[in-house]
Amino acid sequence: MKRSSFLSVFILGFAGALAAVPAMAATVLYSNGPTNDSIDAINFTNFPVTDSFVLSRSSTVTGVSFDAWLYPGDTMSQVDWSIGTSAFDSSLGSGTAATTGVFKETGLFTYEIYTESISGLDLPLGAGTYWLTFRNATTTNGDAAFWDENNGPSTAFFQIPGLAITSETFQILGESESPIPEPSSFLLLGSGLVGLAGLIKRKLAA
Repeated sequence: MKRSSFLSVFILGFAGALAAVPAMAATVLYSNGPTNDSIDAINFTNFPVTDSFVLSRSSTVTGVSFDAWLYPGDTMSQVDWSIGTSAFDSSLGSGTAATTGVFKETGLFTYEIYTESISGLDLPLGAGTYWLTFRNATTTNGDAAFWDENNGPSTAFFQIPGLAITSETFQILGESESPIPEPSSFLLLGSGLVGLAGLIKRKLAA
């Protein structure tokens, strides 16, 4: 077999092997619904607030975005976060993260609503239900920050388990594994490569 033909088969085979590996793509892993500036917001400077979220497949959590109500002219600077398997649990990861905010709108009682985000997380999690907890939100003016409540699908608690509240606005961000290809996909790939090799062999023999 000529070198160029061998190289073609090798490249196609390598590309097929790569296609068979579960791909990772940055995405919104879970969304707890849009901002609702007319319901309320809950203080997460002085009290811990926890919300459940669900991952449909194995993923790596790399960040979180959420909506915060701030006093006019104030900005948020950081927040303590944790993720665990039950309300307020921090067994899977925790830390203090700097926040990056983008002004969204002026809400109820002239509070300014910002979409805040934290990044740099690296938490591999399997499919299942988890809990995100925020506490000790810090602002530049030293005022309290309030997590937007939107009555999303999450279950949420304020300060202590058992004290249920309206859930908050947030998104879990990261990389999600694509489904593993079915066996038929591997068979199709193998058949294609065998057929291609046969075609090249016939051309060389002609």
